[in-house]
Amino acid sequence: MSLRLGVAGLDGHGPVFIEQLNGAKPALKGARVVAAMPVPSIMVSPEQLAKNVETVRNLGVKITESAGKLAEQVDGILILHDDGSKHLELAELFADKGKPVFIDKPIESSAVRAKKIMDICARNNCPAFSASSLRFTKELQSVQSNTSGGKILSAMTYSPYMERPSMSGWIYYGIHAVEQLFQLMGLGCREVLCINSNYGPVASGIWSDGRVGIARAGTGGYHGYGFTVWKEKETIVKAVNIDLIYAELLKKIRHFFKTGISPVTLKDSLEVIAFMEAANKSMAEGGSTVEMKIQSK
Repeated sequence: MSLRLGVAGLDGHGPVFIEQLNGAKPALKGARVVAAMPVPSIMVSPEQLAKNVETVRNLGVKITESAGKLAEQVDGILILHDDGSKHLELAELFADKGKPVFIDKPIESSAVRAKKIMDICARNNCPAFSASSLRFTKELQSVQSNTSGGKILSAMTYSPYMERPSMSGWIYYGIHAVEQLFQLMGLGCREVLCINSNYGPVASGIWSDGRVGIARAGTGGYHGYGFTVWKEKETIVKAVNIDLIYAELLKKIRHFFKTGISPVTLKDSLEVIAFMEAANKSMAEGGSTVEMKIQSK
């Protein structure tokens, strides 16, 4: 039986995900968006939002203005509003509806607000996870599944860098580099140093076991997505094929909605935001070393 999904937010990723699931050539079987709730957004004009609503309506999606009516029609909810600073508000609407929730990146615009989402979901026994699609690329999965080279000693990841007023510095788009880094390195970063240049910032984190991870976010020249991994016995360099990134994320979301088991804990997402806040502070201070305020043990 196909999963019935609901989407909150149609200003960006909402229509993209719906096209992936409901379009003429679905990227994934076993899941379909049946209902969506548009939410006003600073990320697009009202005119563009109205066009997006019509686009998804033509893909067989019922439009509703009520969180309750959305939830009662579906098996799982995707919060896909592009403005991360609205995710806490939306999580508060859906956490008590008895349905698992996926929250698009970033989970929120600050660690304080991300922690509130974690607490709300815990109080309501609401399974939830948040992730960038770059966490689950085929290239990254192949590195993690191949243990022949030994453990990862260090990694460098990269992505484009863009800022938005409601999501400062790294948090809006540099998150793609940071999520790759944490997927490779794991939790436990204790301090961050970040320098900026005309071509984008570079953040270095020192983990509690002494390993170093680097995230580069580019603003000039070629700045796609990819990583370098230094293992005990080999070095791996990969560029990411972005044509497949949504399909791989949707596979994880489908499994999560079926099982309630998250591939990324909310503690992971909280530490990612804390890393980016520390990087923003370091960058503003000219490259000072900033201690992480939140470390997951």
